[in-house]
Amino acid sequence: MRHGSGMKHSPDVIVIGAGVMGCAVALRLAQAGLRPLVLERAVPGAEASTAAAGILGPSIEAKSDGPFLRLGLESRERHAALAAELLEEHGVDVGFRRWGLLRVAYTEAELAELRGHAATLDAIGVRAQLHSAADTRRLEPACHEEVVGSLELPEEAQLEPKALLPALALAAARAGATFRTGATVHGVCAESGRVRGVEVAGGLLEADAVVVCAGSWTSLIPGLCLPPTTILPVRGQIVETHSRPPLFRRIVFGAGGYVVTRPDGRMLCGSTEEHVGFRREVTFEGLTRVLATARRIAPGLADAPVLGHWSSFRPGTSDDLPLIGQTSTAGLYLASGHYRNGILLSAVTAALMRGVVLGEARPPILDAVDPARFEGAP
Repeated sequence: MRHGSGMKHSPDVIVIGAGVMGCAVALRLAQAGLRPLVLERAVPGAEASTAAAGILGPSIEAKSDGPFLRLGLESRERHAALAAELLEEHGVDVGFRRWGLLRVAYTEAELAELRGHAATLDAIGVRAQLHSAADTRRLEPACHEEVVGSLELPEEAQLEPKALLPALALAAARAGATFRTGATVHGVCAESGRVRGVEVAGGLLEADAVVVCAGSWTSLIPGLCLPPTTILPVRGQIVETHSRPPLFRRIVFGAGGYVVTRPDGRMLCGSTEEHVGFRREVTFEGLTRVLATARRIAPGLADAPVLGHWSSFRPGTSDDLPLIGQTSTAGLYLASGHYRNGILLSAVTAALMRGVVLGEARPPILDAVDPARFEGAP
């Protein structure tokens, strides 16, 4: 690593992608004394980062006790600290609110699933509470009258991705990172098993380390030794509305979707999961599904105005776990494939990547997300 040299013209590390993941990684690397150069083909946050709902809900997303839940719980708490850091040091409020989450059930079978989920969480010390139908409507009166019970997760949180992304970029730049927009990466270059840098329109940009944070486009970058199906785009469509006063305080999951309420009454309703390649359209079918789900969660939304709708791509993997760590090429690292939880896992991923790039002791959790599990696969 050249961070101790006098070669001012060459970065210590190149970060590919200026979404939340790339900016978070660049911030932690810059704070460690390195000089990151962040390359973005468009502008920071042009893709999934600012299109997300900002749910920090590892306990509701996890199907069992495993690496995703462990990473998610740690990352949620890191987000709390990161939000305080960004506010105190840079004056930016990213909207971190620990207002909890409620998953509602409409049938006895769904309620039984919630009981099982609660038991799993209780066994590892995660706060979770089951509620009757009456108690559910007491907590959130706007819930559908057909709800038969719910699971409350009071430690889950939310934030504003559209505030988080520029705050991370600002903090990273102030810490010493450099950003280059309009920079399309044509490939990662390596020689004798070690990374040399990346190819862009102007030629080779050299660096001793390259961290790929390119989301759904990761597998398309030449030179990564990943099969093209390792990380695939999964389209999600979201609808924004508002209610005065806000219908909900908590994030509410149910009926195959969610409603996220902001303090000012804005509400994000989502989301679809569509394997349609890189088709970005917002569709009649997608909107119909999202709106029907939102009304099933909150019937009071029937007359709410539609303020906006959009779609973006989540980088999905076959095992629903991200790729975090060094590849078989020395100096080449991946921080991608976070699927629906890129915002949630960005804080812990940045911390892990800092340690990996600096050569610190390797935590065991990295075994589960090691890129090696996909390299060389057919």
